[in-house]
Amino acid sequence: MHLQVLPFDLAEVEILAQLSRNTFIESHGHSADKKDIMAYADLNFSIKKLRADLQDSRIFFNKVYMNDQIAGYSKLIINEPNALTPITPLAKFERLYLLKEYYGLGLGEKLLNRNIEIARIHKQKGLWLYVWTKNDKALRFYQKSNFKSIGEYNFKISEQHSNPNFVMLKILLGISD
Repeated sequence: MHLQVLPFDLAEVEILAQLSRNTFIESHGHSADKKDIMAYADLNFSIKKLRADLQDSRIFFNKVYMNDQIAGYSKLIINEPNALTPITPLAKFERLYLLKEYYGLGLGEKLLNRNIEIARIHKQKGLWLYVWTKNDKALRFYQKSNFKSIGEYNFKISEQHSNPNFVMLKILLGISD
């Protein structure tokens, strides 16, 4: 099994958009009305939005390959504080998504480790994220990776629908002022 984690570049924005839509719908498509899910995906995974994100120096997108096939991706935003903790600077681990056929193969851990490396390079003291309270698989993964719940957040899918999320934090040891 050959695994590789690489950064996305601007020329790959269409691949990122398609992967983002597919993995979000696979993971959360059943969490709200289909119309709301599609509207959320249209807004957040458009070429225009992702192109702007790829050009933002605080945002890092990485993709993971298994045997030369793209299997998932992640998004990290450095210097993104969270009101539930006084710790700064922090990175928001905004996305970690895999295509379903790649679940359970250690790819999420590879992506997480790459994002921890990026956070450390940028002197971030920790990573925080939102995780849907009903996503048991993700909750187990983050708890196993030493993320701790620090609060709750209603993740807005549409004007009509929000999903309850936990806010989780992982402290990066060895990072000081």
